Amino acid sequence: MKRLSGLLFAGVLAAGAAFGQAPVISDGGIVEAAGFAAGRPVSAGNIVAIFGSNLATQLTVTDTVTLSTTLGNVSVTFNGVNAALQFVSPGQINAQIPWDVLPPGQNGTVNAVVTSAGASSAPAAVTINQFGPGVYQANNHAFAINAQDPNSVRFASFAAPVNTFGTGCDQTPLPASCVYKAFPAQTGDVLLVYAGGLGPLDNQVQTGQLPAAGVIARTTTIPTVLVNNVPADVLYSGMSSFVGVYQINIRVPPGVTGGALPFQVQVGGITTTPNTNIAVQ
Repeated sequence: MKRLSGLLFAGVLAAGAAFGQAPVISDGGIVEAAGFAAGRPVSAGNIVAIFGSNLATQLTVTDTVTLSTTLGNVSVTFNGVNAALQFVSPGQINAQIPWDVLPPGQNGTVNAVVTSAGASSAPAAVTINQFGPGVYQANNHAFAINAQDPNSVRFASFAAPVNTFGTGCDQTPLPASCVYKAFPAQTGDVLLVYAGGLGPLDNQVQTGQLPAAGVIARTTTIPTVLVNNVPADVLYSGMSSFVGVYQINIRVPPGVTGGALPFQVQVGGITTTPNTNIAVQ
């Protein structure tokens, strides 16, 4: 099965569940949706991917900015608190863990339950930490978008090698064969990076919602961002324009070049895995 990113990049999933069968959450099947790193804690407010069987009868994707707690006759709870749903399918659900699943500042283990067409799964234990960082990525390339110069060919591109996401991506206008534009970043470029699990905010938002109009919700802890183990300047860390997804604005540090430089985020004593990268020339 194709695993679907928390940013709603929908794809073709497995065939529908058999009618009337109770949903089953796979053992260890609840992971952060940014990088799908197993065996790591997740955090309140984070988007997680729930893997299993009979989770829904068909693929249903939300069509609103505010996420609902029911989608396609499916709901998910964590310790009895309703989660917000991005999409549901027979083998995977992407859901936002409720911000208030645990008291502020508390870590612990909670039980997740999927209810589909009136049938509920057995509870699945999930470790909740204040921090559960992950970097959204596609084929190990970080969702790091260049925001340095609107007049540059690099603007609004992934910081990845040219033609990483299709062919003809160095042409203007972009041909249909180019899915996403990609160009290596340069020293000093500002990158907008999408991440998960960066912890509490200075202006709390509601589960399933974005911050109120005009309100900026920054993280109370500034993460450390490493490009090939070199710290980058963090210009912003807070909520993005996607529900449950954080945004980190960084400046590419000097002295790093390469087509696949490890890109990692550290916060709360937890570091993201080293297999996500960016390109810098």
